[in-house]
Amino acid sequence: MTAYFLRTLFVHTAGTRLVLDGDSVRALRDGAPPRRLPLNAIDCITVLSGIDVSTPLLTRCAADGRTIAILSRYGKPQAVVEGPDSGRGRLRREQYRAHFDEGRRDDLARSIVDGKIIQMRWAIRQWKRDAAPTEAGLLDATATALNEDREALVGSSRAQVLGVEGAASRRYFSGLAVALKSQDFPGRQRRPALDPINTVLSFLYSMTRLSVHGAVHAAGLDPFCGFLHGDRDSQPSLVLDLMEEFRSAADRVAVSLFNRRQLRDEHFESALTGAVTLSESGRETVMSAWHQHRMQEVRLKAARMPIPNAAIPIVQANLMANAIRSGGVYVGHELVIR
Repeated sequence: MTAYFLRTLFVHTAGTRLVLDGDSVRALRDGAPPRRLPLNAIDCITVLSGIDVSTPLLTRCAADGRTIAILSRYGKPQAVVEGPDSGRGRLRREQYRAHFDEGRRDDLARSIVDGKIIQMRWAIRQWKRDAAPTEAGLLDATATALNEDREALVGSSRAQVLGVEGAASRRYFSGLAVALKSQDFPGRQRRPALDPINTVLSFLYSMTRLSVHGAVHAAGLDPFCGFLHGDRDSQPSLVLDLMEEFRSAADRVAVSLFNRRQLRDEHFESALTGAVTLSESGRETVMSAWHQHRMQEVRLKAARMPIPNAAIPIVQANLMANAIRSGGVYVGHELVIR
């Protein structure tokens, strides 16, 4: 799997038109030279509002199984275009049975949150390695508390699991605030974000959600039938379930950008309402770091060979499909230090 294949084409300049040009996508904009990229170098096309996507390009990407996602200015997914489903009836019947089986749903909810806490603990330990002694002590205490949260999951119902997940997340974000060296973090805020940190986190979570959504679709699962999150017609609950263990990877990208001073005040814009958004140069900086993260090869505890970060959601979505088919246990991924 090459780095080319793992790229997301992200288009954010208003007035741009994307059209199909043979086996390539061509970007057209008044006053700018056209740009062209082979479709086989792209696994997802993501555009902000104000970008025009031609019907031939939409249908070609749907036929190829390539996701096209449309985001608001704040990075919230507004629409996702995918190809038709086929040959997935048996798997989805098993998925629906597991969803409506209270005991089975509890088991899967526990596994999902366990995977999330493992990754939060990993992030805390990575930040500890670069921290001063005082901050390292605080981060070490946070990692220990997260271990206790994992133990609290044993035998918990889904409702109890949600409580454990909430407590663990609050502890984790207090650790994230410690890891930031030159930026204040008031805690997680959304709709809309009111500070630079939350702005970047929301944007990267949207990117994470899109990659997981594509993986869930490719694995043959119903994105709207999950086990941890509640049921809402507008909410792809299984996508939100599986992306939980990938949120801390987005957090690590965000913390790195701020600690290395790659993001500064000029990369953000403030509205009269107080909402903070990324500027055009800010989006370019964040997307560049996101691409580098996705292409970076890592080792997983259960894998023989290194794989790119971009492939892990695909691996995990297929593991969830296998767990549903067999009635077995879903296990979140664990990173191994090289």
